[in-house]
Amino acid sequence: MNEFHHYLAELRKKNLYRYRVDREDQWINFSDNDYLGLRKNKLISEALKQSIDQHGNGSGASHLISGHFLSHSKVEEKIAGILGFEKSLFFHSGYIANAAFFKNFLKKGDDVFLDKLCHASIYDGILSVDANLIRYPHLNYQYLEKKLKTSKASKKIIVTDSVFSMDGDCALLKDLMALSSQYNAYLFIDDAHGFGVYGDHGLGVMEEQNCLNFNKNRIIHLTTFGKAAGVSGAALCGPEHIIEFIKQKSREYIYTTATPPYIADGVLTAIDLIIHGNHLRDQLKQNIVYFRGLIRNQDYLSNVHGPIQPIMINNNLKVISYQEALKAIGIHVAAVRAPTVPLNSSRLRVTIRADHTQEDIRLLASQLNYTLENEH
Repeated sequence: MNEFHHYLAELRKKNLYRYRVDREDQWINFSDNDYLGLRKNKLISEALKQSIDQHGNGSGASHLISGHFLSHSKVEEKIAGILGFEKSLFFHSGYIANAAFFKNFLKKGDDVFLDKLCHASIYDGILSVDANLIRYPHLNYQYLEKKLKTSKASKKIIVTDSVFSMDGDCALLKDLMALSSQYNAYLFIDDAHGFGVYGDHGLGVMEEQNCLNFNKNRIIHLTTFGKAAGVSGAALCGPEHIIEFIKQKSREYIYTTATPPYIADGVLTAIDLIIHGNHLRDQLKQNIVYFRGLIRNQDYLSNVHGPIQPIMINNNLKVISYQEALKAIGIHVAAVRAPTVPLNSSRLRVTIRADHTQEDIRLLASQLNYTLENEH
């Protein structure tokens, strides 16, 4: 028992202890990933309700027994089709999809080249097998190429987030695709925070960076539906033989009850809203520009222009007190600390949404300006 008490006491001592907070709708939320404001979209809600009436509350079984519905197949076909992949596989969440992919795709002796700021789910999948993990400094592709040149592994894979969830900056996918091709390596792209937000049709960072038509015979791509799409679940896209391999081998896919079909039907509606959601993306961009313009001390802002706008505090005690000051006026912003981000890089992770009003944004910026200008 002492080891558990000691661990918890150390977290409290270092101001790293984290608390759950019951979500209150009266708060103005500047912390979630509902970038387009689709979480409460009535068309999606209606699709969910109709599907429940037709199919029931759950799937009843795993996908390979009797829990796979036409709705699941439609999501897989649709997302693979619009992104230009041969096949996709629908998972409960992006976390499970990432863990499942790397656990089953990798084997001992494979070389994995990982941007050091990739998501925890990617780390968990990679570290579950005895592959060689080579972390490259964030977005440092010269360092990455040096490591690729010296690799003797028969199977190599480059791994990146498209949008880094705590920093808001983007990978350069053309550069990574070129390195993948030159060094005969696979490329894994986690587009969890890109889909819905980036690109003329919201298809993510590949569309934003004009990569949709590139050869994808060695690319694996993750799209999640719990962020900008406002629902839940995720789709792993790639060459048909790799997706079929994961379907047949992944215990995470085989031995769990399938996602309820109503979730898949909600996702299908969300995808359509995203594809035709230019007005939402335009409003989101306007809100981001408006927020950044209101922050008087620009040194606290990062040079990123997407919906993730970290306010760098670099002090655990201060970032918690700033969070509480915002909460006192009805605003929720997450105080992010280690291990989610590196030690001594705590921050307020502000996320801007399309459905935030200018009044909401002014209130947030006013409190931030007051707090940051009066810190001691």
